[in-house]
Amino acid sequence: MDVPIVKTVPGVAHAGLVPSATGRAMDRRAFLRALGAGSATIGVLLTGCDLAGPRPAAGSAAPAAASSDVIRSATPAAAAAPSNVIRLSSVVIPQESRLYDHLLPEFERRTGYRVQVTTAQDVYGPARAGKFDIVLSHYQHEGVSAFVQEGFGEWPRLVFSSPGAVIGPPSDPAGIRGVTDVVEAFRRIGRAGTPFVVNDIDGLRYVGEVIWRAANVSTSGDWYVDKGTKGPDAMRAAAQAGGYTMWGLVPFFRLQQQGKLPLEPLLTGDQLLKSVMVTIVVSAQKVDGINTTGARSLQQYLLEAETQAKIRTFRMAGIAEQVWWPAAHDNEKAIMGRP
Repeated sequence: MDVPIVKTVPGVAHAGLVPSATGRAMDRRAFLRALGAGSATIGVLLTGCDLAGPRPAAGSAAPAAASSDVIRSATPAAAAAPSNVIRLSSVVIPQESRLYDHLLPEFERRTGYRVQVTTAQDVYGPARAGKFDIVLSHYQHEGVSAFVQEGFGEWPRLVFSSPGAVIGPPSDPAGIRGVTDVVEAFRRIGRAGTPFVVNDIDGLRYVGEVIWRAANVSTSGDWYVDKGTKGPDAMRAAAQAGGYTMWGLVPFFRLQQQGKLPLEPLLTGDQLLKSVMVTIVVSAQKVDGINTTGARSLQQYLLEAETQAKIRTFRMAGIAEQVWWPAAHDNEKAIMGRP
């Protein structure tokens, strides 16, 4: 398991604390207290209400943490964070690629919030315990479904995707360089009988099976190497065999920066290879101490057209390949508003 890494984006002033870059004015709990209403009837009436209001001017006070006005589960909150802090639990690769350094300073400057980023493999367990306000992970992450279905998280919102790649030796014995159709690339690898090492990560294994079936290529024979190797081990096995494999571009480039392998991405453009990521706001109705207003503000910022454009133009240092693609356009259109 990855050791959690906590990061706060530096160089941003936090003198003014404002509620939300999205224009959400008052969360439901604060609204109930302002009305002096504790009845279940008002709580039910507000369930479908949109409490969004105009964006506050910079320098106004951030929303204070509030006690719960609804019945919660027994899940306790972790130590409460300051009201101007948004605790983001994230999988590793956006941080590894420095995408957060590219996106978050503008959000912090605009809102006065401070985003505390923690990266780890297990992003949903700590969120259940009240240690985070918002989670970002691959949509196919094993914790997503249970987290939302059990009421710990709001509806997932697609924010960006990262391309995967067919990776092989620079000599490219199967001749797939320049091919844009991954199915055709796999046909060429199969016909050449060049070793292909399965990267035994759940999502990639499934994608590989889809591609092989579409290519109508038999995977029997010594050239198809399926020994349960994953991630860096699969890359090293492919390099040793002088063959091909698949992986995400960001982790592959990070591995190459640590120690060069005789491999390079040869095909990246096919839509089958992309892996989409989502944000999920932790439910304040399930876990105490959640900065719901801040979390929704950060989520909405990531969905904005301006932010999506920044994602489109981002490049990793020293890497010309596109490693992140906007994905917010596949969400429900009503939540994105007008640019």
